[in-house]
Amino acid sequence: MKDWIEKVTAHPVVAHGMAAMDRYNKRLGPQFAAGVTYFSVLSMVPILMFAFSMLGLTLTVLRPDLLDQIKETIDAELGTSSLAKSLRAVVDDAFSNWASVTLVALATAGYSGSNWVGNLKRAVRVMWADSFSDGALKGNFFVELAINLAIFVGLLATVGLSLGVASIGGGFSRQVIEWLGWSHLPGIGFVFQAVGLALSLVASWILIAFLFVVLPRATAAPKAWLTGTLIGAVSVTALQQIAGRLVGVFSRNPAIAVFGSTIVLMLVFNILATIILMSAAWVGTHDVWAAELARKRADNTSDLLEASRIDVDETRPAGAAGAPRRWAATRTLDDLRRAEPLPPLSTDPERGVRQDVAGRSVRIGATLGYGVGAATGLGLGAALATLVRRLVALRRR
Repeated sequence: MKDWIEKVTAHPVVAHGMAAMDRYNKRLGPQFAAGVTYFSVLSMVPILMFAFSMLGLTLTVLRPDLLDQIKETIDAELGTSSLAKSLRAVVDDAFSNWASVTLVALATAGYSGSNWVGNLKRAVRVMWADSFSDGALKGNFFVELAINLAIFVGLLATVGLSLGVASIGGGFSRQVIEWLGWSHLPGIGFVFQAVGLALSLVASWILIAFLFVVLPRATAAPKAWLTGTLIGAVSVTALQQIAGRLVGVFSRNPAIAVFGSTIVLMLVFNILATIILMSAAWVGTHDVWAAELARKRADNTSDLLEASRIDVDETRPAGAAGAPRRWAATRTLDDLRRAEPLPPLSTDPERGVRQDVAGRSVRIGATLGYGVGAATGLGLGAALATLVRRLVALRRR
């Protein structure tokens, strides 16, 4: 099993993926993904405001007849009640103030969008660069702000293009199938789903490719760049399918539907940021994963050699200086079983201390102890007597 695991991990694709994962974790990838998620949710507010202002522009300037239809629908559903009048007033005020809403939305989007792009750009560069410090370099504040705003606008256009490719392509393929009269053919539904999935993959690739063109500071090899963008596109397409099914599951339960969409949105943003950073780490480790694999193999080999080395302790006399202490605590059970038994303690009387020497040493130590104790006691007593005598003399005065 161990050999099989080593063989699998030594495969180029697996080893490259492990190197990318290692860089993602060591260079604060989860923290960067969390920051990008926060600014993604924050950027949704001005985007929704801008969408609402564009709706107001459409209903009040471009197609005022649609606004009349909305008011007629409100009257038909609610009648002439006070609620209907209040709702009509809210609709009129909200859509008629589209210009001010647009200005606020643009200002807010400029702030949150530039911060979002700045955090995403820094995170991608950290994963992309050879060292952490190279990716974390910052330029002039105003220049970076202008670049981030331009990237944000380009990103919105790219997202719109991707959505257009996915939606228009899907609808066009359905119309083509109906025009050709193939709707009754068996398996045509599967073909239609495959075409829609392929168009979603193309849209996701356009998004990832745009990010990997404008965000990194250094260029990458074409093969590594193309592989990284394809990995990101496939992952984003799978995320779209899973997120759509999660929203469908949450919408069936009214209790979960209240927070389900918000939870799915934040989860999608976090996973999307993780996919982008992991793809960037894949591209960044294209030239170093082989060296890291060789280094790990060398480390494993040195560990095996160190583990297989046999320590032979030098036999020393029982009373030799510097003899090892607690020898058994540093050996395994197998080493203890194979170890030679220690020689018995020597009973030679010449190597011990003679009884008369030991007795003389005890007597000398006791005499010295009594002498030191007596001298210390006499000194303390004399000092105490002197102190009392002086206190009595002071009181008599």
